[in-house]
Amino acid sequence: MTKPFNWKRHIGVALAFIATFWLGDALLDATIMGRDPFLHQLHHPNTYEIWMRTFYACLLGAFFASLSVVCERGRRVEAALRHSDDLSQIFLDSSRDAICVVRTTDYTITNCNSVFLADYSLTEEGAPGASFAELVARQGLADQIMSLISDCACSGTSVSSEICYRADDGRNRYEDISVHPIGDLEQGVRRVLFVARDITVRRTSQERLEESEARYRAIFEDTGTAMAIILSDGTLQMVNRGFEAVVGLSREELEGKRLWTEFIGRCDSDGVSVPDDDALPGSPRRSFEVRLAAKDGTRTMAGNWAVIEGTDRSVLSLVDISAHKEVEEALRESRATLAVAQRIARLGNWDWDLGSDTLAWSDEMYRIYDVDPASFVPTHEFVLQAVHPEDREQVIRSVNDAIYNRRAYHMDYRIVLPNGSLRTLSARAEVTYDAQGRPLHMVGTAQDITWRLEAEEALRTSEEKFSKAFHASPDSIVITRAEDGTYIDVNEAFQEITGYTREEVIGKTSTELLLWADPDARMVMLKLLNEHGHVRNLDVRFRVKSGEIRELLWSADVIEYQGEACLIAISRDVTDQRQMERELLESDARLYMKHEELKNVFHQMEGIRREWEEIMDCISDMFILADQFGKIRRFNRAVETFTGMAHRDIVGRDCLAFLEQHGLKEHLESPGIELLHKPSGKWFVVKRHAFPPEVDGSAREVVIINDTTTIGRRQRGPQPVDDVPAQVQTAG
Repeated sequence: MTKPFNWKRHIGVALAFIATFWLGDALLDATIMGRDPFLHQLHHPNTYEIWMRTFYACLLGAFFASLSVVCERGRRVEAALRHSDDLSQIFLDSSRDAICVVRTTDYTITNCNSVFLADYSLTEEGAPGASFAELVARQGLADQIMSLISDCACSGTSVSSEICYRADDGRNRYEDISVHPIGDLEQGVRRVLFVARDITVRRTSQERLEESEARYRAIFEDTGTAMAIILSDGTLQMVNRGFEAVVGLSREELEGKRLWTEFIGRCDSDGVSVPDDDALPGSPRRSFEVRLAAKDGTRTMAGNWAVIEGTDRSVLSLVDISAHKEVEEALRESRATLAVAQRIARLGNWDWDLGSDTLAWSDEMYRIYDVDPASFVPTHEFVLQAVHPEDREQVIRSVNDAIYNRRAYHMDYRIVLPNGSLRTLSARAEVTYDAQGRPLHMVGTAQDITWRLEAEEALRTSEEKFSKAFHASPDSIVITRAEDGTYIDVNEAFQEITGYTREEVIGKTSTELLLWADPDARMVMLKLLNEHGHVRNLDVRFRVKSGEIRELLWSADVIEYQGEACLIAISRDVTDQRQMERELLESDARLYMKHEELKNVFHQMEGIRREWEEIMDCISDMFILADQFGKIRRFNRAVETFTGMAHRDIVGRDCLAFLEQHGLKEHLESPGIELLHKPSGKWFVVKRHAFPPEVDGSAREVVIINDTTTIGRRQRGPQPVDDVPAQVQTAG
């Protein structure tokens, strides 16, 4: 803080000069000028001389007071400059950034801090005057950094940029470079401040975060299960391809528009219900079984619900278990075993009182060491004896270093249980001390990480299975580098299809081997891969080593293989299948031509049938056609007129029962004989004709009923008077 200006001192200086001048002028007048004596001037002063002397004394006092003010301000400016230089040097020395001041005339260094000296391997004596251009040229950044300094010097404004170069240890180093002008543009920027901040950790963390997001996005999309992210109100915020396939709807129809409860049934196998559709969306059981309603029917799904910590969203995953219901009991037992294993794998804590040499365990520690807490008293000696003999010396050394050398205690070691089995523990501990520095307690945790070794073994087994599946697959499988398309590995099926050996392919690209018979198909594949990240069942044509063109069904995905982005492509030789398909198409064309010919014949037959029916409808005799089951199939209009029934009421009825219903039973029993039909008073002759069996073996029958009433040449036998109709009696 700036001290206040001392006006009192300057006023005192002015008054002192005024008094000194007044007295000195009086002495000069008395001694040198020969005027009145000094005492006489004091006791009997001349008014004019007093006022003149006082006036000139005030002028001189004002001059010296102004001179004192100017001198004090100069001292203040000089002190402020020294203070600013001290602060600048403190800032340079305390900053973690590499800072230096560069002269723009010859690009030499005038000042720098210790971080800059360490980064560029300079000494404090050799840094001033060193060429800045030569220093940055060592890192291959001369053009980039020198252009920033030139822009700053020309524009008079601060500029910044981010650079990346390979450090001495071979790793990429990221720095945030900023250049600030010292001075203004009007007076000329002769010096600039160069600041380099190491952001390697931040950029590395950012890259890892991006890789993690991409990895989890790939897992979300390609996990093989139906997954969705649910908002607090139950709305589907995001779904993956598996969820789209299960419910049969697209993302545009689901995300932000539908509730997840619209697709979920009510009960699972053990009777626990999920929330109703009309209930407020809550948090169902973490794992549950539901009936999911999709377009192609309902499916039995195993669901998992997990809340995303710190948000109001949850993750829902569904796995189709319709085909695995027969192993449901075994799955329950497996889940029970997994729950027990999770309970055993909890983290245990312990407290070792170094003064009394007593050890306190949590309940989990007893389970880890497989001892009974009711009868066992833990001791540090027991813990050391339980450590595997090969790890015991390392554990003792780490404990002593933590207690006496105050080093961090964090290590993994093996223990031998009373039953002889081994477990691997991950232990952490801290030591507390009293005011005199004597150790009091050693407090730590131990976690059973045996599962980690089992997971590593499972990973090795999985990699071995992948290797076996890769080489034993009947389909061609290749792994290429995504950056340049270089083949990294190929399986035996690829060698068999193309005729190339593995040594001829590894390290080369498909374009170098001229495998793509259609370059346009390769461009289509690259476009699909860039847009969707995968390609499915693309028809391509490959030119094998012999020059033969083979047709393949080509699929590909982007994966991470050996720490870099790669492309795994699976292709199946469908040359023979495509040939058969072409032959099948030709056969279909020939069948279509035959079909057209038969259709024309059918149209002609249909025309003949309609003409026959029209002719039959014009005949007064009745015709009935019955199928092999005795059901009426066809009849003419005379039948409808005789019975008074509609066409729909006659078709399909039993023929004999239908005729008996209308009084023709006697006529059926006496075919070919003219008999009187009492209800109508007409004479009928019934004839039955059986058609030959058709191609399918079915037999048909036609019944013809001739009306002979108007034929007068027939001689009818005597009939009872009551049975003869009135018109017949009158005629007789």
